[in-house]
This record gives sequence, C-alpha cells and structure tokens, in this order.
Amino acid sequence: MQQKTDGRVVHHPPLELIDVFASTLPSLSFRPALHVNYAETVLPMRDGLPKFKDFPAEIGGSGEQMPE
Repeated sequence: MQQKTDGRVVHHPPLELIDVFASTLPSLSFRPALHVNYAETVLPMRDGLPKFKDFPAEIGGSGEQMPE
C-alpha cells in the first residue's frame, strides 16, 4: 500500500521506493530511464524508453513491457 505525504513525496513501503517529483529538486539533472505503470497512461510518450505495464521484475512487478 502506498502512503501519501504532501503530494510531492510518495512512499511505497512494499517496494522500498520513495517517489520525489523532479521539479522539487531544481539542481537535479533529471534523466528518466523508464516508465512504470504505463498500462494506466493518459499521456502516451514516444521517447524510446522502456515502458513497463506495472514495474520491472527486479522490484516486484511483472517485468512486462508495452509498445510505444
């Protein structure tokens, strides 16, 4: 189950993962490497990055990728 904080940081205890919106860290040079939960997308991205249906298998997902 995910826990929400103030909307800019989201803690996902089962995955041992914390989401932080990149825009809250202006000095960070953000370069995405993949997309997660792409089965639920509302804004398709054509950027050549892997798109996972849920999460990569290494962090508990199915590892199933979706086409652009």
